[in-house]
Amino acid sequence: MDHRQRASIGERGISDASMLAASGSRNAAYLSQQAMEQIIRALATSEAIHIDRHDAHQLDKIVRRFPDDHAEKTALKSLVWLEAYATTFRYTLPSGQIPRAPDNAKLRKAIDDIASLILRVARHFKVDLVDESKAAQTVMPMRRPGPQ
Repeated sequence: MDHRQRASIGERGISDASMLAASGSRNAAYLSQQAMEQIIRALATSEAIHIDRHDAHQLDKIVRRFPDDHAEKTALKSLVWLEAYATTFRYTLPSGQIPRAPDNAKLRKAIDDIASLILRVARHFKVDLVDESKAAQTVMPMRRPGPQ
């Protein structure tokens, strides 16, 4: 899967998460995490960072491997809390209770932040989020602008 496909999947996932959050569905957190995972994987690919299978949902661990001058590292770090919703959130706790959904306002902000992140990443890689058949126009890693 390349940058184009991951960005497109992430964009559709966060769009679905937004609709689910609006309806009060607890599945919005899971889809938000999945959108983050797709965009982090796209960015890791551009950095030539291999993600081992056992680290697949460890978003914080993957983001820590990004170079410090990565343009989106700070934004990514602020959203890795969603990784909890990839696995344990989907299952009952050992006590038999259902894990609590995240605070709705916090989740809505994360969804908005992820949607903005996807647009920035798509713009950087020159990905057409409408036409999935078009390849990314660049694979250069994202960097913060240097001092002028």
